[in-house]
Amino acid sequence: MYFLEISKKHIDFLGAIRDWENVKMAFDGEFVWAKDFYPEQLNAIEIQQIPFHSIYELKENLLFKKGSLLPVKKLPSGLLWSPIIRAIPVTLPKFNHNYFGIDQRLELHLKPSEIENEAYALLTDYNELKTYIETAPDFRLKPLKWIVVKKNILLLGKPMLPIKGDTFWLKNNFLLPAGYDFEHSVLSKTIEQNLNLLGEHLIVWNTDNSCFKIKKDSLKPLSISSFRLTFS
Repeated sequence: MYFLEISKKHIDFLGAIRDWENVKMAFDGEFVWAKDFYPEQLNAIEIQQIPFHSIYELKENLLFKKGSLLPVKKLPSGLLWSPIIRAIPVTLPKFNHNYFGIDQRLELHLKPSEIENEAYALLTDYNELKTYIETAPDFRLKPLKWIVVKKNILLLGKPMLPIKGDTFWLKNNFLLPAGYDFEHSVLSKTIEQNLNLLGEHLIVWNTDNSCFKIKKDSLKPLSISSFRLTFS
């Protein structure tokens, strides 16, 4: 049997699994426990995106961190279990995502995502775009905007052009690599408030967790004339 443990001050993150009717929850001082997960639920995105949580496996009343061979502690005794849908109120108290204690620093990481999202941007090189754009009809270019990024070109909009490059999907004002999402997706709005308070930029993330900003008003409509003028 597996148990999830999280600090009571972070209980609002459990709102993502509040509708899992099989899960039961109990309080133990400053901590919250949850149990009775189906095996597939432990690997679900709703669990993976909860920060500051721990998953334990119970063996002979000893708790082992998931995947570990060494026991960490005993399961607290006298826990009063109830269905999570009853234990967590419909309206959770607002949590200050901008505050983390000294021992609660949260690093930003991307991780592979099981959810497929439609591509919204394409990072390609000059030659790829030049070969296509010279003979492309205007209606294929009109929906798109573009900007030069170092030695590459970033195209935004749909439908994408059929050329080689790295694709990104749009999440709020983030452009995330196709097939990736934030490790703690639930904090994406908080991340944006810290990096892009006025919403004037698009923030492009790379799979190595680096990122760069582009101003929205620096984007220009894609056309053969604008392309030729830029590189003339």
